[in-house]
Amino acid sequence: MRRAISTLVIAALFVSAGPGAATTGECTPDTLDACGYGPSLEQGFTTAPERTVELDYTDVTGAKRRFSIALRRPLDAPEPLPIVVWSHGGALGQNDPAKVGTGWGRVFTGAGYLFVAIAHHQRGGVGQRLPICEALGYDEKACERFKFLNWDRPHDVARVLDWIDQQAAGPLLGRIDPRRLAYAGHSAGAGAALAVAGAGRDFAGNVRTLSDPRPLAFIGDSPQGVGYDGFEATSFEAISRPFLTLSGVGDATNSHPAQERRDAFERMMPGNAFLGWITDPATRHGTFNLEARACMRGGAEETRCAKHLEWLAAAALAFVDSYLRGDADARAYLESDRLGVLSGGAFELSRR
Repeated sequence: MRRAISTLVIAALFVSAGPGAATTGECTPDTLDACGYGPSLEQGFTTAPERTVELDYTDVTGAKRRFSIALRRPLDAPEPLPIVVWSHGGALGQNDPAKVGTGWGRVFTGAGYLFVAIAHHQRGGVGQRLPICEALGYDEKACERFKFLNWDRPHDVARVLDWIDQQAAGPLLGRIDPRRLAYAGHSAGAGAALAVAGAGRDFAGNVRTLSDPRPLAFIGDSPQGVGYDGFEATSFEAISRPFLTLSGVGDATNSHPAQERRDAFERMMPGNAFLGWITDPATRHGTFNLEARACMRGGAEETRCAKHLEWLAAAALAFVDSYLRGDADARAYLESDRLGVLSGGAFELSRR
């Protein structure tokens, strides 16, 4: 039976003063309430009923590709709203955007962002898969191992950004601001964020760049490293836009050691590359999707697992506020040691 997430874990996502604000006062081990960042549970904006939209476009095979998004809008937040677009992990895709990025969506809408969750639909049987393999140059054997969503995600994102631009010029004119937009994701979704930010990726022996100039900043939670899913040692060198990587020592999967999730950060152009790294081994891959369950299943107490989410939410909000809102307090927070103090040294925030 799946364990319900308690109010303790939910409350950990909203830890300080107000939407888009750092706490004030001296941050010390004895005054941890002054070390957080983001809205409190009482002061964060509430979310309007979710709106789901079906989108489609013509893919590389000439066929119609369909997928869906969910819009989570904060009520009573100052407009035009900045935007966070979110991609889920997993190679098998999702059909229901309401199940995508639920924890992160609550964090960002609570701070006054429009949150757009993408459900990247999986391709079906052989009839849908062989044509794209042929278009990209995969033989039949390689096609069996090809992760289609590595190709589809950046193209789905481009269609989402087109739709957002259309809405901003039409029914949502003055209500949303596509010029202040971040693209983010977890695991395979983080790989898509790297690709959209400019990282080249090998598809059937051809390195292709699927970047899009429109996102102002990116967040990659649990991204792939060199040698995984088509990323090469030189792939990440082209990334110059602001990029926050979030991971930690417990962020390992069967095929991917945690330490190699630092690869992209260490190879990006210096200046706007950030890494939030949790040294507590109780973290798990799902921690960085803002889920406490895997951490607790590993035997860690609930309060310990909830703290991980608190640190991640604070780093992500300070990052987007700094780059999407131009908030000087947010930038000062990123450049301070407040997260280090808040975490007792277990959250290391680096910049290069």
